Amino acid sequence: MAQGRGPARAQGPARRHGEGVVGDPIPEAGRSGERANPGGTARRRAIPRPDFRKAAAMTMSSALRERFDGLPSRGTATAVAPTALAQNDIRVELADAARFGALAEAWTSLAARACVPNAFMDPAVALAVAEAWPYPVRVLLAWRDAEPGPAPLLVGAWLFVERRTRQSWPYRALVCPPCSVAYLGTPVVDPDHARAVFAAIFATIREAPDLPKIVQVGDVSDDPLLMDALRSALLDGAGAWTPIGRRRRAKLETRLDAKTYWANSMSAKHRHGFERMRRQLAQQGKLEFVAVGQPAAVAVGIEEFLAMEASGWKGARRSALASDPATALFTRRMLQGLAERGRVSVQSLRLDDVPIAILVVLYSGPGAFTWRVAYDERYRRYSPGILGLENTTAHLLSDPAVASADSCNHMDVGYQAERWGERHEVIDFLIDLGSARPLRLAVLGRRERAFLRCKALARQAYHAARRKRAELTLKLRARLGHGPGPAAAPGA
Repeated sequence: MAQGRGPARAQGPARRHGEGVVGDPIPEAGRSGERANPGGTARRRAIPRPDFRKAAAMTMSSALRERFDGLPSRGTATAVAPTALAQNDIRVELADAARFGALAEAWTSLAARACVPNAFMDPAVALAVAEAWPYPVRVLLAWRDAEPGPAPLLVGAWLFVERRTRQSWPYRALVCPPCSVAYLGTPVVDPDHARAVFAAIFATIREAPDLPKIVQVGDVSDDPLLMDALRSALLDGAGAWTPIGRRRRAKLETRLDAKTYWANSMSAKHRHGFERMRRQLAQQGKLEFVAVGQPAAVAVGIEEFLAMEASGWKGARRSALASDPATALFTRRMLQGLAERGRVSVQSLRLDDVPIAILVVLYSGPGAFTWRVAYDERYRRYSPGILGLENTTAHLLSDPAVASADSCNHMDVGYQAERWGERHEVIDFLIDLGSARPLRLAVLGRRERAFLRCKALARQAYHAARRKRAELTLKLRARLGHGPGPAAAPGA
């Protein structure tokens, strides 16, 4: 959820868990520098001048890669001509949102077989993005044309929008996730065809004259099978890539029962405290946990959630979904589309049938995603968000169709990160499939990493200043006699 989490029950379909920069080669010296000598001896051959600028750019890109993940350098970067696809029966279709929306059955089949499930690649998301924002939606669909089969099989889907961003400026880019409230950019790929799918997708982008050659991808699952296939396609000459960042966030993936898992996530003191809060709420009225998935009930739940989120601190900071008309429209369209196929659940903790905490859970294949959470701040002293998360955790672990649940947290912080013990590794990176890739990619990557470092330093300074201000306030209050000051040092 846009907060934190851990492990999920290993049931349902089995799941497989899962750089280099290549440039243009320096041409070999030809024989045009030789001149025939009537005496039979060859004159001195002209020596070609090396391209030091190109070599320097490739060396810098290689150093950036080595610095990021500690992998050994592959030496001087050289280009490998794009090879023929490992499976020439893979073809790629460039589709819009409407076309993708008509492929719900093929998508459902692919989602069940995917290396990593991703609800944010769903056709309902594509349709909602197309309606809420003006950016062109580009969906790259990989099909396998089986000879004896009656119809092609969808083996890959990657949803993008085409736009300029801070990372890609001044260039247009294919951007995934397609919006700021889609929290996973992992392409949905059949594990049996992953290498061929990536090779075909990259070839399609490179050869399409109207598509940008910069691909900006964030929050991609660092699944070994998936990422090995992606790197392999790039190293075979499809293009170049540079990492931007790496994070981890909570997920739920466990074989434990819900009661044991929740008890293990905290001390006995904290557990008894939450049990006491639940009893105190129950004394005020009928306390119950309700999960709905029918389209009509989901529509009501959406409005309850939007209103509750906007009434709290997110609304005050203008970060609630309802604060932006486009984001509110996206939310309604996406959840309605998912509800029509039973792919969303609005789960609420209710007191006398009035929600005091709401969690929105999305589903794709064997995966669940706690997308957003909100709670009524009038009940803050009872920690309704944590009590609701306890119910949602039990609900997910009791569902045999759910193998894992992603917290959708950008960072590994918050009460969900404290309660869910497993972790989901995600990475951000840029891909350049154009001809000017070594220097352009190195500049874009270095600029973005520098921006993120400055942003992290500013955040640290802000929090340090707040702590210092709080300390000074306590000391001042103590001197004025308005409250207790800091404890005196021994012997003072």
